[in-house]
Amino acid sequence: MTAISADARSLSAPGEAYAEPSGCGLSVTCTVNGGDGSAQNPYRVTAEAVNTSAEPWRGVLRFSLAVRGENPRFFLPAFLYGRNRGEEERQPGSKLNPRLHPRRTDLPYSPYFMTRADRLSHPAAMVFCGGRVLGISSSPYRVRGERRFWEPGVPGEFEGFNGFFCSVGEVSRVGFTVGSEDAPYKYIDAGETEPRSFSAGQCVLLGAGETLRVPLFVYDFASEDERGISGIVRDVFFRYHQSPRAGASVREAARDLASAIAADAWMPDLHNYATLVGLKDGVTEQRRHTSIAWTAGAEIAAPLLLAAHRLGRCELREQALDCIDHIVSCSMNPASGLPFETNNDGVWSIDAWWQSLLPRRGHTAYVVGEAVWYILQAYDTERRRFQTEHADWLKFARRVVARMDETRDGCGEYPWLWSEETGEALAYDSFAGCWCAAAKALLASLTGDRELLLSCLPSEACYFDRYVRHMECYATPMDTFRAVDSEGILAFIRLASLLHRETGDPVLLDHLRTAMEYEFTFKFCWNVPIQTPPLSRLGWSSSGGSVTSTANHHIHPMSNGVLAELLSLARLTGDEYFALRFRDTLAWGLQTYNRFDGEYDFGKKGWMSERFCYSEGLLLDRYPDGSRASTWFLFLPWGAANLLEGMCGTVWDELPAETAD
Repeated sequence: MTAISADARSLSAPGEAYAEPSGCGLSVTCTVNGGDGSAQNPYRVTAEAVNTSAEPWRGVLRFSLAVRGENPRFFLPAFLYGRNRGEEERQPGSKLNPRLHPRRTDLPYSPYFMTRADRLSHPAAMVFCGGRVLGISSSPYRVRGERRFWEPGVPGEFEGFNGFFCSVGEVSRVGFTVGSEDAPYKYIDAGETEPRSFSAGQCVLLGAGETLRVPLFVYDFASEDERGISGIVRDVFFRYHQSPRAGASVREAARDLASAIAADAWMPDLHNYATLVGLKDGVTEQRRHTSIAWTAGAEIAAPLLLAAHRLGRCELREQALDCIDHIVSCSMNPASGLPFETNNDGVWSIDAWWQSLLPRRGHTAYVVGEAVWYILQAYDTERRRFQTEHADWLKFARRVVARMDETRDGCGEYPWLWSEETGEALAYDSFAGCWCAAAKALLASLTGDRELLLSCLPSEACYFDRYVRHMECYATPMDTFRAVDSEGILAFIRLASLLHRETGDPVLLDHLRTAMEYEFTFKFCWNVPIQTPPLSRLGWSSSGGSVTSTANHHIHPMSNGVLAELLSLARLTGDEYFALRFRDTLAWGLQTYNRFDGEYDFGKKGWMSERFCYSEGLLLDRYPDGSRASTWFLFLPWGAANLLEGMCGTVWDELPAETAD
């Protein structure tokens, strides 16, 4: 077994360095109690730390695994992937999220990062290097009493968080800490960080002569590539899994969410839905910037059509049809052959709210590809559920797909940005273009064009080999400044699932499994003891919710949109793991919106935010007294639509009657 090393930092000691335990008045031993180091059977280790002094000791105790080799790739689930793109020069003005680099120490770069465990979706730190995966896992927080370390299903009063860390250098390390630090700084948001701090609340307390027994699970096994971490994530899931709290029924949630969108988000003069909706002095206020997808447009309209069918609500359908008809008939940019992305009071352009975040102007693959996908999804709903054919929608999709296809590179990757003047590619190296491949595959499936469908295979293989197999998909949403994210994989999941359904190729099923397992690394398996209201007051559950990216540390509802694909994967594989993940994801959505006015300290029944802060990251909104809040006090209709998409699609047909009703 790879040796476990230990060091410690005392609260009373000067400086920030960690020292040998003996120098802190501690004696530490590690005993292996079983296991073989595999993902299915890790070494079970008990570390004993004895305070040998006559005085109480307060501090942080670290345990780490060392690895030598070139290009180690690190994984702290939902927090750090690879190097968090530390290899790249940061775009000026971009977010200050942690970026790992062996030599740089200028913010936000560092050779190491320590973080409180509530930043991680699964309590584990892992590294892939030289054909092996090393990992360490333990309880994310401590409880009061003799046992000290939390276990699911065992009562215990929360005492304090533990932590995890990684470092890169001649000898690289991953590790676990009893107590926690955020070092070399604490990341809050793009423009807000806090300096490293060390206080009593972050430390563990050992009385004079007291022995602390620390349970550790250690992994050390051969792996072809980074995909080996998925086995650890699975093992950690079953060890620390908790279910989300009970929420509404599926039918009740669908009714609440769809009603709120229709009543409070629809802007008839713009033929679109507001991206943000607030409530001031009892009056609903809409933010009037729009988009054709990603935060408005077809991303809302297509799920609303599904809800209209399930709930028998013709007014929902009328709004959705108006929205998509307007996009199809008015948004096309004749110069580029691609649709404009926003309509500002009747003027179509690419100047949506995210344009200023890009390194250069251009049509964005994320929005254009996603818009075509959802327009085609709506086309399918209209044709199958309402027996109505929209030939103009199909014509629009064919035109855009053909133009996007002209710009693929030799491998099959689509651009990240296109010129608004010519439609030519401006930049690649981004997972955002996977939405273009997904849209093309859906077009081929709906039209029965076998040749078009088969031409999607090189793109699918390209995105898998360049990104997915390395468990590092980046540069999808524009507001993350090319960070590693979970949003892009949702396009690949749709693509791989559709292609496997059409071809039956087992390789595509394997790709789908890998993609879903990557998404799971962002999906919480445990319920964080939230420290900030309103989530702390509500007993809100993090389990089943997925973190948006390594730059925007909050849980959002997008992964609920692929519930159908997740259920299909569970059925195809017969794997209970996927079935449990499905149930968690569905249940998470049913408890994460206002089930009555003001439940989340803002808004109306059916309203939900996109931002659920499970840690100290992204605590930006504040109560009137200035204290921080763990959600954003705004209604994000696209988030509600993501929940509708998951509930009201094929999943609805699969649910037991008592679940739906």
